Amino acid sequence: MVIFFSSIFGTKLTFIPDTLNYDQVRILFVVIVLILQSCSKPDESGIENRSLRGIDQSVSITRSERCADPFEINNIKSALRNLQEADLSLPDIKLEANNVYIRFLPRNEAELELLKQDTTLILFDFPLDSDITDTSFISGNQNRINYQYSVVPLGKSLPGVFHEVLYEVFIPPDTVSVLRSSSGLSNTFYDRLIDESARITGNSDIINLRSTKSSGKRWKPGGRIRAWDDLLGIYIPVTHANVHARWFTHVATALTDDDGYFKMKSFSHAVNYSIKWENSLFTIRDGIFFQAWYNGPKMKGDWKLDIAGGKSKMFATIHRAAYKQFYGDNLGMFRPGLKPGARTKICYMEGNGTGRFIGDFSTGGILPDIQVWGNSNRRLSNIIFGVVSHELGHQAHSIYIGNIRFVQTSKLIRESWAEAVEWAMTNDEYNKLGMKYGIHEAISYDHLYNKHVGWPLVYDKDYSPIFIDLIDIINQRDAKGPDHPNDLISSYTISYINNNLLRNSGSINSLFREVENHKVEGVDDYKIKELFRMYLDQPATGN
Repeated sequence: MVIFFSSIFGTKLTFIPDTLNYDQVRILFVVIVLILQSCSKPDESGIENRSLRGIDQSVSITRSERCADPFEINNIKSALRNLQEADLSLPDIKLEANNVYIRFLPRNEAELELLKQDTTLILFDFPLDSDITDTSFISGNQNRINYQYSVVPLGKSLPGVFHEVLYEVFIPPDTVSVLRSSSGLSNTFYDRLIDESARITGNSDIINLRSTKSSGKRWKPGGRIRAWDDLLGIYIPVTHANVHARWFTHVATALTDDDGYFKMKSFSHAVNYSIKWENSLFTIRDGIFFQAWYNGPKMKGDWKLDIAGGKSKMFATIHRAAYKQFYGDNLGMFRPGLKPGARTKICYMEGNGTGRFIGDFSTGGILPDIQVWGNSNRRLSNIIFGVVSHELGHQAHSIYIGNIRFVQTSKLIRESWAEAVEWAMTNDEYNKLGMKYGIHEAISYDHLYNKHVGWPLVYDKDYSPIFIDLIDIINQRDAKGPDHPNDLISSYTISYINNNLLRNSGSINSLFREVENHKVEGVDDYKIKELFRMYLDQPATGN
């Protein structure tokens, strides 16, 4: 039995020979997990100033290191007494807490995932009773699980993860009639209440941040998120980004639309903006464990963000590629979604390399499903987009045919299919954006062109264009000479291959038979044999 451990730690994943039975597979994966847990790739670059670091569990943060929260119930009650003493016309009312500020202490990745399965929880990796701005820096360890902070309605049922209630809070209703309500309260009253609580807690800068036009009025945080794309040479909208607005324990979220715009519920004060690179189906991490964030400004007004570079451009590009696979136009292929409630964990790692699909078959959710390496200053957006598409192609393939069959499928089939997904998804993304923005280079873009017409004279023959050959209109033999495949086929689509050929293609020989059994218009036995002749003659290099 030969196991290629080096490929597991390298940029592309090689699994195991197809001679192992189920029990051997299980034992092997336990060994691999133990080895993976003892090895790590060092961080080879500095930290971007505008990215938040989480608070490590080993770091003790006392209340004296934080700010007094205007929404804490004791501060609210003090502010109410002050208002009532100064204005005898106010009704004799009592305000009680309607939310609680909680810190969860997940002991492991399984408990962290359990928290995140509750989509009603808005979780933060840093304490909310801190006035964090875009110049703030929070120290912590990106390779450990952090405390999770949240504000939840009083009496809400919580996941079975140990937590502590830090204090009770009162959050004013989002909207109240301008006319006096039955309780005698209005938006104006609540605004005065919060202003007074801000004053007595030393946070009265919220009043100073109001413009003359909006002074004393509710406003709705909004804005637009875009990110730079190297191939297009322009900023493009970031769709479905999870934007947060908060001022202490008053929190709101919104997803950006197709043009990158977002709008939230009303506030009466300035807010701290941020992006949490996570949604219901996938999450992006900065390193192994730390949730990727973009820490924005504190302001009262629309947040118009153009992400120019650094890690944040990488996060935005990973998000774009993952969004297309999970939610967008994935060209009719099966989507890479895990079991209900589970998120695909995509880790961004600074340093050299491309990507690695690990999957949760071997890790039980402890390690990330996918790792993507890049250099913040040198990796191009289209390359990162392609790498993410490739690794998600592996995940969808594994889910589609089952994990056991996936690890027993030959490396040539696994990697050639992921290459085809990368090629098709990246071309589709840039061709359509090129049409939208009138950029000729993107309209005519052919991802991996030099690589897929160069086969078999490449370093690793398992990364072949065999699936691409069934789709594209390029004949390598015409372009490169007689030592390349004679590709006379161009009638298949990637969705047809996905739905009709992939399930039973465990080797190049079985793929050959599947193509023979699933001829489409314009394809005959001669063309199939001509294309496969050189592939079938290639010696096996992995499995």
